[in-house]
This record gives sequence, structure tokens and C-alpha cells, in this order.
Amino acid sequence: MLDFKNLKTEQKLLFGALGAGFLAMILAYVSLAFLENRIKAKMEPIKVITAAKYIPAWAEITENMVEFKEIPKNFLTSAHVTDFKKLKGQKTLVPFTQGEPILINKLTLRGESLNAAIPTGLRAVSVAVDEVSGVAYMIKAGDFVDILLTYEMNEEKKTYTISATLLQAAQVIAVGTASSAGVTDASYSTVTLALTPEEAELLAFAKERGKITLALRPIGDMVKEKVKPVSFGEFIKQLKTIEKGEEEIKKSFISTRVEAKPVTDTIEKRTE
Repeated sequence: MLDFKNLKTEQKLLFGALGAGFLAMILAYVSLAFLENRIKAKMEPIKVITAAKYIPAWAEITENMVEFKEIPKNFLTSAHVTDFKKLKGQKTLVPFTQGEPILINKLTLRGESLNAAIPTGLRAVSVAVDEVSGVAYMIKAGDFVDILLTYEMNEEKKTYTISATLLQAAQVIAVGTASSAGVTDASYSTVTLALTPEEAELLAFAKERGKITLALRPIGDMVKEKVKPVSFGEFIKQLKTIEKGEEEIKKSFISTRVEAKPVTDTIEKRTE
């Protein structure tokens, strides 16, 4: 048996260092194992509810709209939803893209009340539509539309018909009495839009000035273009320009045919 009392000082120091190193190794192993377990716990997959497809604003959540996807537990917040029961009767306040987690703070339980569908700072304004001006009744709540105004203007004892894009990318919050996205009131004769107070004033004036037509925008298209008003006179000018261009093309084609040598002439020359 090793007698530490008889060991030299150098040997005692050596054994002390070995013991300290061994203890440090054990502590490091325990510490790394603890950190590994913590990281594994944070990265443990948790199933949350996400959008299975694009969901527009003010749509009532249904089971076919959502699906479960796994995310690391470390990324889980109190706003994530893990049980579909929490989504029953809820309506979206904002659009959700496919694969985006459904967050409870972006939903509302305020039901069919129209004022729940009006974004903060905007106003609800309705316009009368028919099958033509309302895009064949295909517009639904949650869509975005451009508003066109067609009116008559008198100038120098002449009357001109002018069409102009009044507003762009206006949000539809109701069609008829249906304010849920994807739901259509088949007999609707009005479309309700969410506008700023200034836009609401402009539209109210425009409705008295002429005829309103709505143009449906593609999903996700929010770009506002610079659009020049078009009058009937300008339309006639453009039509004449197109006709003139077609005539020039015809003349150019005919002159090319005349200048080309006939095949029969070439054959006759070769025979001679």
C-alpha cells in the first residue's frame, strides 16, 4: 500500500496534480452532460398549428385551413397554438401565408360585427355594384380592389367621357351582409371597403359625380401604379394609331412581295 508520508515532495505534488486533474475532468463531464440535456430539451420538437394555405384577413378559421408542424420548443411562445379547440370561432385579423404559424394575438372572437373587420384608423364605406361593375359578383371579403370612376366633363361646349383610377388596393371588408373572408352573399348589391378618412370623402364625392367600377386585384398584389385618366377622344386617337400601324405593315408586306422575283422567271432564265 502506498505510504504518502514517506513520499518525496515532488511525488506528493505529482499525485495532487493528478487528483485535481481527474476531479476537473469529472466536473467538466457533468457540466457538459447538463448543458447537452438543456439544449436537447430546448430543441425538443413541439407541434404547433400553421396555415395549410393562404388565409386572408377576416376569415373564420376552419380545420381544412390549418395543419400541424413541428418547431423547436425553444421557439415556442404563448401566442402559438397547439390545440385546434382554441381556434374555434376565431377570425383572422391579418393574412397568413402558407406554412406561417397561427398566432392567437392575430385572431379575434368578435364574430360577425362589421366594426371588428375595420382596421384601426380606417373607415367603412359601401358602394353599389351590379354584375358588371362588381366583377360578376366574384369579389369576397378580404380581397383588394381598384376603384375606377367614369364621368362626363363639359369643355368648350363639348361633352367628354373620362375614366380614371380613383383609388388602388382598397381592402374589401364585406360584400352585402357577409363580412367573413371566402363567404359570399349571392344576392349582394353593395361592396364595403376600408378606406382612410380622406379616401372616404373622395369616394363619397365620386359616387355623386359618375359611375363606380371595381377591378379585382390578384392575391398579394399591393403595388400602386401611376395610371393616367383616359378619355373617349384619347381612345379614338389610340385606335387610329393602331389602324395606321396596321396599314403600314400591310403596305410594307405588299411592297416586299412586289419586289421579290417570281419563281417562274428564275426557271425561264435557267432554261435559256
